[in-house]
Amino acid sequence: MTPSKAILFDYDGVLVASEPIHLLAWMQLLDELNLPKDQELILQSVGKTAPEIILKLLQKYQPTEVHSLEKCRELAQRKNFHYLNHARTALTLYPGVLDGLQWLHSEGIPTAIVSNGRRKEIYETTEFLGIRPWIKEIITRDDVTAHKPDPTPYEYAAALFEKSPSECIALEDSPTGLESALLAKIPSVALLTNFSKEALQNPVPGRGDLRPHWIFNSIEEFFQALRAGTL
Repeated sequence: MTPSKAILFDYDGVLVASEPIHLLAWMQLLDELNLPKDQELILQSVGKTAPEIILKLLQKYQPTEVHSLEKCRELAQRKNFHYLNHARTALTLYPGVLDGLQWLHSEGIPTAIVSNGRRKEIYETTEFLGIRPWIKEIITRDDVTAHKPDPTPYEYAAALFEKSPSECIALEDSPTGLESALLAKIPSVALLTNFSKEALQNPVPGRGDLRPHWIFNSIEEFFQALRAGTL
């Protein structure tokens, strides 16, 4: 690992332990809509955008109605409102994140967040968690024309740093995110925070060429390996 490389982090499930808070926000929204609280569908959809998840829920439980993209976006904003209300008091970093980001900064290794989340929620939460100074770039779904699993977000991040994909490392916790990074030809780390090892070893069924280069139980283990030069 050399300082010329860039580290590209997914946000939810990688830097922050946010999935339980997101789930709580989803339950609130579904309660408002009088829809079944389908935790299984939501957990299986980790990594996808909120409008995509909402569309899946509406198609499943209101199959005879027409659901517009605009409607899904409006409902996603309501869900994100609930999320930020809870996140302000409940959101936490995973162990080792702050120290790891500060170490990368001291080594001159640029960092970015590459997320399917909204700009508002990521900018606000990185500020109150105290990690914003250690992140050089933030790429959200508001900043690109296509979202994970499309490779565009990671291609855009590498271009911002004027790096080739091989000069970057991506960290992801979901099959959706890994597909995006691997399609962008970026060496990728899978973290076992939300999905099983089996699910992340083969994130894109039928594409044996798209597999993570490393798998760690936690981001703390990743930083330990990075510092030790074993990646």
